[in-house]
Amino acid sequence: MNSAIEFTAGNYRYLPSVFQYSAGVAALPGYRLEQIRFKRAIPLQDGFSAIEKHLRQIGRPMTAFAHCELRSPKQFDDQGFIVFNQEYVKQLAAWDIYQAPVDGNSAINPVARTNVCPEHHGPKVVSMLAFTYTVPDVLATTSFVLSGGGDARKGPEPYKDRIVAYGDISEAGLSQKMSFVIAEMTARLNALGLTWQDVTTVQAYSIHNIANLVNGLLAKAGLIPNGLTWHFARPPVAGLEYEMDLRGSVNELFLNE
Repeated sequence: MNSAIEFTAGNYRYLPSVFQYSAGVAALPGYRLEQIRFKRAIPLQDGFSAIEKHLRQIGRPMTAFAHCELRSPKQFDDQGFIVFNQEYVKQLAAWDIYQAPVDGNSAINPVARTNVCPEHHGPKVVSMLAFTYTVPDVLATTSFVLSGGGDARKGPEPYKDRIVAYGDISEAGLSQKMSFVIAEMTARLNALGLTWQDVTTVQAYSIHNIANLVNGLLAKAGLIPNGLTWHFARPPVAGLEYEMDLRGSVNELFLNE
């Protein structure tokens, strides 16, 4: 896992990952993370407009934008996911957050993200459910958000070649998938200098019966003392079956839009 990098323009640090999102963010000292949640997910472009409006109203720069939660109508294939992400980062570039690859260097994108597909009552287009940004707070404890992480290893290969226990949705297969994701979340926490004891919210995304596995891999292991929010949703790319994200000490507000 890469070390955290400071994004001083946004007052947070991030774990570099792929071009479309970082693996997680944590507020710098003197700042905390605050999340705005919509009552229902709104179309992505409306979500971007809401971010601009809200950050202007509270006197924060666009670079304070640190994380978002998206909802998609259905899982993407590999190429569709690439095309969507290429469009998504255009807005981040317009806000001077995303930097495209230059002279062989990797793209820079500090913004964390979760994007999943509700099995029921999903949106008709890719939509935004929530967004997170930094605000000054001299008394803040460490606040952070880890991006959604699914059951696939990183790499340039097609997803089907990287997915853990590809196509296996038996309890044994799901156990391998969940164990892999939990290990990834642990590595991300460690890279930010954190542990599971700093986590205040754990979210899981799967349409499969993971109750027994939650008991053994998360509850008995002491990783979810505050409980688990289980979303009946699929990860964003076809073939993925399980995803998680974590956060710690993030203030949550609701916005009527």
